[in-house]
Amino acid sequence: MDVQTIVSIAKDTAQVAFWITAGTIAWLSYAQAKKSIFQPAKNEVFKVQVEKLQELMQLLNWRSSLEAWEESGLESSFSFTVHNIFKQYAKREFGAELDVRNKTDEQSVGIIVSRTADFLTEIKGPADESERDNGMVESPRLWKEYKWETFEISSKLFLVKQQLEEALNNPVFPTAIIFIISELLVEVHETSMRAASDMEIIAREFPRHYKDQDSLKNADLTWCLNMRTERGEKLFLKLNELKQEIRNYLQTDTLFGK
Repeated sequence: MDVQTIVSIAKDTAQVAFWITAGTIAWLSYAQAKKSIFQPAKNEVFKVQVEKLQELMQLLNWRSSLEAWEESGLESSFSFTVHNIFKQYAKREFGAELDVRNKTDEQSVGIIVSRTADFLTEIKGPADESERDNGMVESPRLWKEYKWETFEISSKLFLVKQQLEEALNNPVFPTAIIFIISELLVEVHETSMRAASDMEIIAREFPRHYKDQDSLKNADLTWCLNMRTERGEKLFLKLNELKQEIRNYLQTDTLFGK
């Protein structure tokens, strides 16, 4: 192999090495530039996520199943419903009009209606010759066979559900957290349904506790609240799942060296 051939090979090799090196440097420069360009945007999104998560967790700052039951608005909703049913019982069984007041500043802002509610199937239309002004037929069912028809929604429960629904539709939240929020929202409803079932059993006890109109006077319904079996345990467990998912996303344990 002559000197000219060796020089030519060395020249070609040097050119290949040059272009490989130049290409590598160019790609690394691009990757670094891309990271530098998008990192501020990612930081801003992360800050918004943290802010929104803080707002949500301030609302859901429940430290026990009891707090979950009370602070979610389920306790006040249950109380509203029990008092409303008691008034229905007094009117239907004894013709008594009671002014039963809840010991709360909250208000009832809506209702959840049972699929088996009598008034959904017994509403009279214009073509029916009904003598009732409100267009509804009195259920012939005995009170001891009472089945719940409506569950009151307190203003606090309405706010919790509203905030969860807003979080569910917030585009800044990651998918994993959105999934747990959707499950928590479902659990709020399921807890309401279990409370309604408790209420049904409690209402059937009214005839045993209040046998005549005189027994209705100054009635204390505290025993009704003590009879419920739903106490917010599953709701609190689901909330803890959400908290853990948020910790995982924020890498809280890693940040604090745990």
